[in-house]
Amino acid sequence: MVREHVADLRAIVREERGRWSDSALLARLDPGVLQEFLDASVLVRFDRNAVLVRQDGTDTDIYLLLSSYVKVTAKFGDGRSALLAIRAGGDVVGELAASGGGRRIATVIACAKEPVYAAKIAATDFLWLASRHPASLVLLTNALGRKLTTATRRRVDNSGRPPLIRLARVLVELADDHGVALTDESVLIGVDLTQFELGSLIGMRESSVLRALRELKQQNLVDTSGRRPVVRNLEMLRAIAYPAEDTVK
Repeated sequence: MVREHVADLRAIVREERGRWSDSALLARLDPGVLQEFLDASVLVRFDRNAVLVRQDGTDTDIYLLLSSYVKVTAKFGDGRSALLAIRAGGDVVGELAASGGGRRIATVIACAKEPVYAAKIAATDFLWLASRHPASLVLLTNALGRKLTTATRRRVDNSGRPPLIRLARVLVELADDHGVALTDESVLIGVDLTQFELGSLIGMRESSVLRALRELKQQNLVDTSGRRPVVRNLEMLRAIAYPAEDTVK
């Protein structure tokens, strides 16, 4: 973690906020309220693979993500680990430990070529400010609900579906949420992802991911030769992910 000068915080927010999703928590906060949170924060930078939050840690700081991407991962009792989610600039991480107490339940790691800039705020300051602004507390609660709903929906929605459709769906979701257009048809997913991580997002074995990827590559729809996947034809991949019989319901 690298601390940056506080004056840079405002400049980074001005530069990055246009890239935040409209549904992201920071984008939905009243600008004046957001500034109060930022004023109580310290600007920090994390380069690729740096850890923001470590599973089982007892710290309770919260990170307002201003740029780039992080992975949320968890390790199970048998030593296996899984990718649970990807968060981007405009999102918040670490709020569960702050609001519920106890140890961290997941690890958060910077995962893109571009550094992660974040506003680090103490849990006490975060909760105090949220209590002063009831609308922000509602937005925070809704954001937590969406995170849980997305994870559950992904598992339920994919239950019983062929591996090819399950993989196509998560690639379309990643391209929609974190993609950068290369051409009219192709999209670069802006996050470093392994085949194992793709599988863990949808509860699929790596061997099944490999077979499904091979089929998508044969159709020239995806390229996973680099750190970051490329969807060569997003609309054709979307047609595979959501067949006609699924849309007529």
